[in-house]
Amino acid sequence: MISSQSKEIKALVEDIKEGRLLLPELQRRFVWKSTQVRDLFDSLYHQYPSGQLLVWETEDLPYARTVSIDELKSDQRHPQLLLDGQQRMTSLAAVILGNPLVVRGSRKPIDIVFNVFTEKFEVAGPRQSKEAGWISLTKLFTSGVLAILIDLNVDTKSPDTQKIFDRLTGLENIKTYKYQVNVLEKLSYDEVTHIFVRINSGGTKLGSADLALAQISSRWRGVTEEINGYQWKTWWRGMRLWLDTGILIRTLSALLAGQTRLNQLFRGERQKLTVVELEVAWKRLITAMDMTISFLNGNCHINRFDLLPTQYVLIPLTIFFDRFGDQVSPQQIRGLQRWVYMALIWARYSAAAESAADQDITAVSDADPIQKLIQNLEDKIGRQRLVTERELRDQRKNSPYMLLAYVLARRAQAQDWFNGVVIEGYGALEYHHIFPKEVLREKYDLKTDSRTVDQVANLAFLSKRANLKIRSQAPAQYLPTVDTTRLKAQNVPTNPENWNLERFEDFVLERRTLLADGINQLLVALSDEPALWALSSQDLLETRVDAIEKQIRDLIVKRLTDARADQAWELLPKDLRKTLQKRVETHLDQNPFQGKDFDTLEKKLEFAQFSDYPKVIEENWALFEDDFGKLELLLRHHKEVTDCRNAFKHNREVSRSSLALAEAGLIWLEDCLHSALLSEEEMEENGEDEDMAEEEAA
Repeated sequence: MISSQSKEIKALVEDIKEGRLLLPELQRRFVWKSTQVRDLFDSLYHQYPSGQLLVWETEDLPYARTVSIDELKSDQRHPQLLLDGQQRMTSLAAVILGNPLVVRGSRKPIDIVFNVFTEKFEVAGPRQSKEAGWISLTKLFTSGVLAILIDLNVDTKSPDTQKIFDRLTGLENIKTYKYQVNVLEKLSYDEVTHIFVRINSGGTKLGSADLALAQISSRWRGVTEEINGYQWKTWWRGMRLWLDTGILIRTLSALLAGQTRLNQLFRGERQKLTVVELEVAWKRLITAMDMTISFLNGNCHINRFDLLPTQYVLIPLTIFFDRFGDQVSPQQIRGLQRWVYMALIWARYSAAAESAADQDITAVSDADPIQKLIQNLEDKIGRQRLVTERELRDQRKNSPYMLLAYVLARRAQAQDWFNGVVIEGYGALEYHHIFPKEVLREKYDLKTDSRTVDQVANLAFLSKRANLKIRSQAPAQYLPTVDTTRLKAQNVPTNPENWNLERFEDFVLERRTLLADGINQLLVALSDEPALWALSSQDLLETRVDAIEKQIRDLIVKRLTDARADQAWELLPKDLRKTLQKRVETHLDQNPFQGKDFDTLEKKLEFAQFSDYPKVIEENWALFEDDFGKLELLLRHHKEVTDCRNAFKHNREVSRSSLALAEAGLIWLEDCLHSALLSEEEMEENGEDEDMAEEEAA
């Protein structure tokens, strides 16, 4: 329920003073500058509109207290939490009550002065003490008009006396200014978030992490200083890591509630969480997060966290190290390294980040947590999926492949091309365009062709000094002076024929291939499955088809179930239903105790062949048209892939043209399925948590 009421400033300030209206500690916490406070009082004095307030009346803060104003009272009643208008009310309460603001543990008095002759407002300073007519707003509000008149020593016979009195009265009447207060009453956390993200009063908007931090800070005074202190501590470790506050709050939630969904943090028994319990969980978080950072740096060769495409990967890692501490086996470490690289490569947290993180947090509790983490990922991308040259096309410096290129360079003990110093990442490391932009300008438009010019395959890591030395020289000019081993350490092609502008496309194609091979070799080195890294076109195609088959099957289950729920099985072509049922029955004859396992559409479709899926899609084309566009394209590309795959299976020779058609078909199918997956996960995420859009971009 949402109610609205008008309330005078003096009543609101009294509510703050008595602890009925909370001004929460938030990550983007205080506070207006003194000049903004000055302008607020100027607007109120002239009765200009000053916005509205939004408060949440909640039972989720049973031990709440005021935290932004020094030495104010609190009580044990269920308070109202000020969501929108915090800066205004913090400033008003500080000036009217005469209490200093507390910012990062320091008391910060705010003194605004008013000139009774000119009606100007200013921040108090030495100058005003030397000029006539300046009075302190705090003294006016705490001592009254009469005390100010006495201080001014106004001549009661002066014609200006009445004017001064009227102005002082007008100032004092600021306390009677009425704000419209919108009260969210008896609403759940989800409902409050849903409402709040749609309200923009011109101030700082809050997301779920902000609301959760407000709830935490109401129990634990000083939590924002704790968080900020730890953020600075990790920053000064020299790895360019500024831990996102939302990530820290979600990790804390995962430790306390077993999930990152912040609407669950203070549900049920956790409503009674005490400051001691929060502090204990925070200490666990710091210990495990420190281990996570050390693991990424020392084991994964990631010491440049500005290259990390998402910090969500830190959450399950922290939960893992909280569970296992110093009892992690060498095999687990290798598996965890492999999972980190895979999660980054295949954008595990690019969409529906909360859902993926919660799934991975649950996996950490499994008997074999590493295998479960990898399984969660492979359920989306397919088992043992390889990186191909194609995945690196159009990838730029903000992509995971830039990070993996850096990891490969560090593992190879890559050196600066000219001074031989090992690249460590702590110094002034820069991206270097192997083919400088000025060289490529002759052939490409630097804006419209930026994906080509700035692709990962055209970037290397060099010191600032080396980058300046090269400047705009063509590769054919400067690469011959670089030791070949230093080029190979960063997977740079060493064939001089490809160092000329006319061979740029060949150069980046070769480097994309080298980087893809390097990534695959890294993954196989960390795997207990030696067949992971396929060497032949046949193996590579089979691996990609297996991945696509799983994705198509998942998409069919999703679309048919959404359309007919428990009756989704009936949407399959009749002849296919009969075929699948026979295959299931044959399997159950040999495995009679698995009967219940094959009641679902998903399990039955596991007995379908790759060639069966177009029949299902064609039969229900209206459900799949948005995913594949044109049926004839789907049927054609699917047939090209199937024909090539069948030829391999029956040891028939495959021509280069057939292989090229299969490759084109795979690319088309991969693109369609990738788009469908992203669209589905974004819709799911929006439905589950309206504020995720604000979080990802952090």
